[in-house]
Amino acid sequence: MRTEIKSKVINDVVMVVGHPRSGTSLVSQLVQSAGVIFPSDYEGDEFNKRGYFELESINKLSGKLIKVAMTKNNTIEMNKIADKLNASSGSAGIKIVKIPSLFFYKHLSKRMRAIFIFRHPADVKSSMLKRGISSFSIDWFTNNNALIAGYENIHNSIMISYKTLMEHPERVKKIFERIGLTVDTNLIQIGERTQHQSNVILKPEEKELYEKLKELEAECFRLCGID
Repeated sequence: MRTEIKSKVINDVVMVVGHPRSGTSLVSQLVQSAGVIFPSDYEGDEFNKRGYFELESINKLSGKLIKVAMTKNNTIEMNKIADKLNASSGSAGIKIVKIPSLFFYKHLSKRMRAIFIFRHPADVKSSMLKRGISSFSIDWFTNNNALIAGYENIHNSIMISYKTLMEHPERVKKIFERIGLTVDTNLIQIGERTQHQSNVILKPEEKELYEKLKELEAECFRLCGID
């Protein structure tokens, strides 16, 4: 007789979602400044001095979920993550860089808020190459298409670019307030900005997708009444 594993509910989660080297760690710092707890297995280094705000178990499970969905073993692993997140006295934070896996967390969350962060693909690629990483398991185009789908399907969410994050702290503060987070924008240090206006060559579809992301960001700010 097969034993069915029941999925546990994640009570209250704030998700920081974006491709690697897009500003996800900085956004996680901002979210943490609003009182959200991020369980993490990774300390800071020369590339992210204040830490990565990531759980190794989430990184590994995200890849498995994308490949085979919610199998029995993946449900067991997801339940362990749910227990860890629910142990927080308030909202718990998680960072998702394998973006298609986002929807499995969405289906299991009682309350979810999401921040979608994107960055110019040339700067992302240059920043990754600086670290000796030539590619990610999910390419920039596929990952950011999934980011758009996430933004369209998670009501309590905002879309923001790395450029806005670096250059318009007052707008950043206001857009986070839209989802009930009062963040400390003093954490944004312009001097820590990496790879600006890189000359790395892009594919036409990457340029097109980046323009669409900018349109959605502008729309998000308009809907929130932010000039």
